[in-house]
Amino acid sequence: MKSYDIVNIKVSADDIFEYVVRNSNFCPIEVKIDKERYAAYDPFIYDSVEKEMIEQDEVYESFCKQVSKLRENALEMSGDEIYRICIELEEISPKTVKL
Repeated sequence: MKSYDIVNIKVSADDIFEYVVRNSNFCPIEVKIDKERYAAYDPFIYDSVEKEMIEQDEVYESFCKQVSKLRENALEMSGDEIYRICIELEEISPKTVKL
């Protein structure tokens, strides 16, 4: 079984907000890693060099699903309301990812 590096990340409410309101095409986790090499998806991170999906933990998966859900609903919400939720999402964001 292949081992992966555990990388510390710090997701910010601002990065979440920019993604949710579609000012950025990069999810808040991709902003913290090499976005030329890696692409973040809900259950995994794809490594384009190794051509493999790197499964992530439940915290990562739950966070990604919540961000995707907020992104879907953001069009019907005020900016202040979205940002308040982004602050809450920052608190539950993953502190590490496997790469």
